[in-house]
Amino acid sequence: MISLYIPGNSPIHRLPVGVKLLACLAGSAALAFVHSPWMLAACLILIAGLYVVAGLPSNAAQLTLRPLIPLVCIIFIAQVLFEGWLPAVMATLRIVCFVLLAALVTFTSSLSRMIEAVTRVARPLERFGMSAPKLGLAIALTIRFVPALAKDWRDVESARAARGAERRSFLGVGPLILRILCMTNVLGDAIASRDFESRR
Repeated sequence: MISLYIPGNSPIHRLPVGVKLLACLAGSAALAFVHSPWMLAACLILIAGLYVVAGLPSNAAQLTLRPLIPLVCIIFIAQVLFEGWLPAVMATLRIVCFVLLAALVTFTSSLSRMIEAVTRVARPLERFGMSAPKLGLAIALTIRFVPALAKDWRDVESARAARGAERRSFLGVGPLILRILCMTNVLGDAIASRDFESRR
């Protein structure tokens, strides 16, 4: 999970994590109000340019989007059937932009800095009995966990293909569950070693 962070010294890497999270939130909110396919396409090109500025590998965006292809295809077909081609194209572009924006933050921010940023923002909630460090850990792990599961699924499917499987099936769910359980044990040990239970 930690390996999703790609170290670098780009301007985007050097930005404070809080700024990146706020920019991602603001950008996602702004995309929801864009109703022109050309503007959405321009936003996608702009996000792709940010990946170049960040110095990320050329396949970073591809690896991020690949697990979403079946879901995006279903949404696209449903939109075409019920709304038409134009809304379908706009919905697809909007989803791709959302995912790439979130992934950009994940690729350029270490987990420890994400936890620190969320913890600072959540400090005022401590007066209501909420633990800011635990909330920061939970949110940071949530952001990391979904891409990590997608990567694990790709690894399982690649291993099945290497053993002669000709198509995807739900047989890969078993190994994926085992990976999740192992990951959960490792995370539990890491959290316990940092004494998060005693933090407020």
